[in-house]
Amino acid sequence: MGRLILQMNVTLDGCCDHTQVIADEELHQYSVDMMDRSDGLLFGREIYQLMESAWPAVASSGAGPQFLVDFARKLDRKPKYVVSRTLDQVSWQNSFLLKGPVSEEVPQLMAEGKSLLVNGGPGLGSTLAQLGLVDEYHLLVQPIVAGRGPQLLGGIRDRLDLKLTGTKPFGSGVVLLRYTPAR
Repeated sequence: MGRLILQMNVTLDGCCDHTQVIADEELHQYSVDMMDRSDGLLFGREIYQLMESAWPAVASSGAGPQFLVDFARKLDRKPKYVVSRTLDQVSWQNSFLLKGPVSEEVPQLMAEGKSLLVNGGPGLGSTLAQLGLVDEYHLLVQPIVAGRGPQLLGGIRDRLDLKLTGTKPFGSGVVLLRYTPAR
């Protein structure tokens, strides 16, 4: 059985907005390390389209700092599963569209033994958490107050008890908090 790790950036006021975060070399290396430990990536439509609009060009051109090029090329090679009810196709290399219910599609991938890293927005993250599919939460707490934006796991309806399993400070002031569900 595969595992599912939800990795999300969150500001001090609970916002999950990729335009409001620190994304330096150390954090990109952390993300590469996480990708290396997974069989594939799971995206919601919005995050997928945001990533697709930037990273394939960096991967193919090789333009930019080496750590960003390495990150982009790792993304290109990794299988990417995209949850969407509105997309008809995905064109980014190694991408696969999941059109069925999350409650069926994701458990099927996990039953096939796939360990997935979710670089999700709060919508997909909330859905996966509410369904009890998340095995581990990696919250990258940013030393920023955004003042606006979608809220971390804002769609959760029922209480979710978590157990802290690790922390890691980064040089930028970002702190990784790792949790597992307290089952």
